[in-house]
Amino acid sequence: MKKFFLFPCIVLTYIICVANLAATSLISITTQPNYQSAPYVFRKNDAAQGFVRLNNGFTVLPDACVRMDVLFSVSGAIDLRETGTLLLLRDLVLADGVTFSSGGNLGGKGCRLILDGDVTIPSNKIMHITKDLVIDAKGHTFNIGANSQIFVDTNVTLTLCNMTITNQQHASTFPPIRCAALTSKLALDDVVVTPVGDFLFPSGQLFIHNDVAITGTSAFIYMSPVPSFITSGACWYFGINTTFSVAPATFTDAPYALNNTYTNNSFIRMVDATAMLYLDGCSVQVTQTGCRFSKGTIAFDNNVACRSDTTLTLTSITLRAQQNYGSSAFSVNWSPDGRYVAIGGNAPTSGNDVQVYSFNGTTLTLAAQFDFSTNGYVRRLNWHPDGRYLAAGGVDVTGSKRVQVYSFNGTALTLVASISWGTEVYPVSWSPDGRFLATGGNSPTSGKEVQVYSFNGTSLSLVSGAQVDYGANVIALNWSPDGNYLAIGGTNPTSGNEVQVYRFNGASLSLVSAAQVDYGSAVNSVNWSPDGRYLAIAGSGPTPSVFEVQVYRFTGTSLTLVPGAQVDYGAGVLSANWSPDGKYLAIAGSGPTPSVFEAQIYSFDGAALTLISGAQIDYGTTVHSVNWRPDGRYLAIGGQTPGAGHEEIEVYKCDFVNSTTTQALSNSIVFGQSAQGSSYDARVNALAGAHVLLSGSMSYDSVSGLLGDEEW
Repeated sequence: MKKFFLFPCIVLTYIICVANLAATSLISITTQPNYQSAPYVFRKNDAAQGFVRLNNGFTVLPDACVRMDVLFSVSGAIDLRETGTLLLLRDLVLADGVTFSSGGNLGGKGCRLILDGDVTIPSNKIMHITKDLVIDAKGHTFNIGANSQIFVDTNVTLTLCNMTITNQQHASTFPPIRCAALTSKLALDDVVVTPVGDFLFPSGQLFIHNDVAITGTSAFIYMSPVPSFITSGACWYFGINTTFSVAPATFTDAPYALNNTYTNNSFIRMVDATAMLYLDGCSVQVTQTGCRFSKGTIAFDNNVACRSDTTLTLTSITLRAQQNYGSSAFSVNWSPDGRYVAIGGNAPTSGNDVQVYSFNGTTLTLAAQFDFSTNGYVRRLNWHPDGRYLAAGGVDVTGSKRVQVYSFNGTALTLVASISWGTEVYPVSWSPDGRFLATGGNSPTSGKEVQVYSFNGTSLSLVSGAQVDYGANVIALNWSPDGNYLAIGGTNPTSGNEVQVYRFNGASLSLVSAAQVDYGSAVNSVNWSPDGRYLAIAGSGPTPSVFEVQVYRFTGTSLTLVPGAQVDYGAGVLSANWSPDGKYLAIAGSGPTPSVFEAQIYSFDGAALTLISGAQIDYGTTVHSVNWRPDGRYLAIGGQTPGAGHEEIEVYKCDFVNSTTTQALSNSIVFGQSAQGSSYDARVNALAGAHVLLSGSMSYDSVSGLLGDEEW
């Protein structure tokens, strides 16, 4: 009886869809399967629907999307050609033995991808999750190859369940699974994670369901400034010899009003009394932001070492590598994995304006180069967030291709997309998930000095509603870490506000009216802090202020100057860049007076900028660009005609020391939150034979007073 009623519904659905299917689509609206014994090739707008059996895998051509709505499992190899998209319209089963031969795009609109066997993502591949997706491995292993990554796009949730996750070797700043933005979400449900190398979680939110275990000998480093959750009845287990590090890139006492960002330090939240954090013979390390655990149960088993009193403090920088570019190096930019640094400028000796160097800690080695333009030059370079592409903006005298995008495979740059823009492009900036490229400059053909393009891996398409008539030259652009805002800086716009913040909804830009700054002169750089709470701006001698560098607090609706966070540099500042942890700001420019240090680093505590005397560079002339490596361990600079002992491209090692300072109890490891009532009383259990080794402060903040409100 169930079958009798099911088939008419299926037939009706597929008859409606037939009119929209391409000729190469696979469709079967009867119970007779459409059986494909050979590998099948899908093109743009193709679909597979109904009683279709793909027995020998399939290929999705570059930039194509296949809509998959089949009733049978898929066998064989799946090749998404790096930019192809597999979009699930219903749950899809991958039979035992299915392999992925390339990276690409996966999306499910909440559907499940069910694995009937172990699956591996090959080495050096990126798999973007573009729509909400559940991957259910049914107890099998999901292996992520060396230097490969599962990349969760902005406003997307990836749920991984019933699996063991392993990975091969990867760079420390390039985790095997990464959330692109603060609004990206990763949910783990009955999962064992055994990472090779430390697992960095720099952005987004994590949701723990049922039992999730971190095993092995590596560290899970939580750097995201937004909170993650252990849900009702769930247990997050850290096994023997693992490390749980809570090192959020934020200041917890900063006033702030954006959604999903909190002013306290409850970065790991247990939703009720049934949620548990199980610490078994591991290490727990918390930076001086502190971390508060409330509501649930914290269990200590075996020897657990807890540390909360030590932080790394930058004291000096040391030159480690330099390279003769041959002319002005206007832009330096580290790749997301920190293995490469890209250089762009004005007609170097080799004639190749774009150069990419590998860096091994001591040496820069040319890996790839590209001639942006004969007699032209590059103003700005920006790596795509997944590291596969490099965008360049500048002046192309011969072809007017003033925005160019290259693919990069580790040894070569290949032009994949370009656009004719206008007179000159200054900044190019990728959105956090790399789906959009913002461009800005001077005298565009359209009259819009800011333009946003969508990018699919092979081409750029103008987002018609995302253009801004700034009224003058746009020199700087930067996306907020959540991808919801775009900051703009330039010179003498029609409105008189050189700095403007726009909200972006994926289709249009709208001005945030209270988030504008009348700087008084040209703004050369705008840069969001990693938590999106602060915007650093830098320029050329504002009037009447003498503070070339200024930091503003952003509330989501307005910008407010932080009075103690201004720098009188003494000349034009061309570049300002936050460190990955948001605790330092590097600036660079052209010959400040009376100082001779063209590049300088300041510490930032949420209220003031303080110069680090040992972290200054007497370059000898103009430094155009300064950029931190994603791990914060190195700083690259690019300039022109340097003094003796310097080259146009230089990399400095950042020297840190362990420092121990007095902590407030609220900025230590805290259990419970009495101010919120007894429902926030965390239960702390030390199991039989457990030992807690403590360095720093630990406190129990309880209404019930089971252990007393005391410091440990």
